[in-house]
Formats: sequence, structure tokens, C-alpha cells
Amino acid sequence: MISGPALWRKRSADLTTRCSSAQGLCGAPDVPHIQLPNHNKPQEIELFEATGRGGSVRITFELKLTEQTEAIWDTVLIDRRLYIQIRPSLLPDGSKEAFITLLEYAEEVLKCTDIIVWFKKDCQDRPQLVRTFMYLGFTPLPPGHQLIPNSTDSLNFYMGYAFE
Repeated sequence: MISGPALWRKRSADLTTRCSSAQGLCGAPDVPHIQLPNHNKPQEIELFEATGRGGSVRITFELKLTEQTEAIWDTVLIDRRLYIQIRPSLLPDGSKEAFITLLEYAEEVLKCTDIIVWFKKDCQDRPQLVRTFMYLGFTPLPPGHQLIPNSTDSLNFYMGYAFE
């Protein structure tokens, strides 16, 4: 456990049926540039080994924005692609900056090639979410796109971001 403003919490992560189980990595610091302490490296190695075998790993990122506010993102890492479920009303003050920190972590530490966010098509925040993610460089993914896990999914809206 790391003390200070960053909230890190290690949880067990369920893997897909191709892998039995592995320890997950949780959290991201609330500063723009991420420096990971050496004692977290074994967790990352386990995470990379699990995804290297073709599995997926659930990761929950939790960032404490203020005393009363935190941003939580539930994600799944599959083949260097990070899928992020966006909950309704997820964007409290300061969470955009925290999300950028998550993007930097995905690129620099997890070495992701793509980030895919998704949320319910009928959520009330949909117009705001689309504008926010387009501002961050995400583009809407059409139905049947290769990055959408279930090409017949008609309930969710997907947006993608590719690292160059």
C-alpha cells in the first residue's frame, strides 16, 4: 500500500476461462506523470504474463480527487487493449485530469495499443460523455468494428483511442 495522495489497492482479478486466476494491479496516482515504486513491479509482471497467455485481466483504477470525491474506472485488459466501462455520472470535478493520468498509465506502463471506452446508449449523460471523450481524442466506433468485443452489442456505445 502506498501512502500519500494516491490511492492504490491490490485486488484479485478474475481472468477469462483461458487462464485460471492472477493478481491484478489497481490504482493510478493523481499526478500527471507516473512513477511506479519498485515494490509494485512483481504485480505488473504477473499482469503481463497473464495477458501474454491470451487471457484478460480485470483492473480497477481508483483515484481520490478530494476528501469526498473519487473516480473509479472498471477496466479489462485484453491483448494490450484496455476496455473501460464508463458509469453514469462518472465525471466529477477533476476526473478528466485523472482520466488523462489513466491514459498515460495505460500507454507508458501497460503498453496498450488501444483504449476503448463504452457506456449505455440510453444513459442521460451520453451527449456530454461523447463530447468529453471526443475532446480527449476518442472517436466513435461503428457497430461491428473489430475492437468491439461483441459485434452484436446494440445496448452500448463504444469509442476508441489508438496510441501512435
